[in-house]
Amino acid sequence: MGMMDKPDRTAATNSLPSTPPMARIDGVRVRSLRESKGLTQLYLATVVGVTTDTISRWENRRYPSIKLENAEKLAQALEVELQAILEQDDGEPQPVRSAGGTGNEPPVAPPARRSRASWILLVALVAVLGAGVAGYLLFGPHDITVSAERILPAHVPAGQSFPVLIRVRMSKAGPVSLIIKEVLPPACVVVDSEPALTTFDARTRTVKWIRRAKTRHLTFAYVVRAPTGAVAGEHLDFAGSITLKQGGRDLVPTLGATTITVAPFHWADTNSDGIVDDEEILTVYDRYSDMPDLKFGRNLIDNIWAGRGYYWDHKTGKYVVLE
Repeated sequence: MGMMDKPDRTAATNSLPSTPPMARIDGVRVRSLRESKGLTQLYLATVVGVTTDTISRWENRRYPSIKLENAEKLAQALEVELQAILEQDDGEPQPVRSAGGTGNEPPVAPPARRSRASWILLVALVAVLGAGVAGYLLFGPHDITVSAERILPAHVPAGQSFPVLIRVRMSKAGPVSLIIKEVLPPACVVVDSEPALTTFDARTRTVKWIRRAKTRHLTFAYVVRAPTGAVAGEHLDFAGSITLKQGGRDLVPTLGATTITVAPFHWADTNSDGIVDDEEILTVYDRYSDMPDLKFGRNLIDNIWAGRGYYWDHKTGKYVVLE
């Protein structure tokens, strides 16, 4: 075959589509770090933006090579440098390579091979660790403080639903990961929430959200149905907390209202006078207008406000609106 008949392999190679850089992670190391910090696979999955099955496969080394972007997010969630979760080979971190490569390409990271001289390695490690610690202390999420307030109605009849509002405030904008946890009174049931709950444990009556917050103010709400067997005067007690970042640190209790009393009055009727006046309905709209899909009985409240009042019918277990 002549020179003119040889295929242009360079052109064919250059026509290949670009692929994202990849990283070889140590799944055993990832699992050890996660467990030592008291984290769940669900938490890592939420921060990285993958499923819990994917985290499980990474930890079990079914997918030793993952996207560099995901590896960086994984390291951030575990609060370690990227090199700490990369596969090791004879004491040297594995380079991050482009996906689909032959293994002969120059590494994407690290940019240059360090000398094996012990003193150079020591200086390099001290410099990297020092810079990482300094950057984390200066710009990391630990200088962010968080507070949370729970807003509860004063009363509700047995078997009826009412909203619970959680307002979260941070000292400055994130991004930072939060776990919002609420523990319900016995026999209470969650019937709706906004945003959607991450988990609900019926055995412990615990609801949780996991969110990556980027703004200073966040609002979470859920609708609870009071026990049908509750008696007038009974108190339903709530508790909750906010966890900032991970590892169980910065656990902040949710403040505000903690108790709602079982009584024959609609929860929007704050002064228990059998009507919903202008001030009371404006309070409802002020608190829940940003949550149009939350099912807290908006139409019934509008009807009571537009009518002459209401009363609670014990026999039917319903509100009766006076036209």
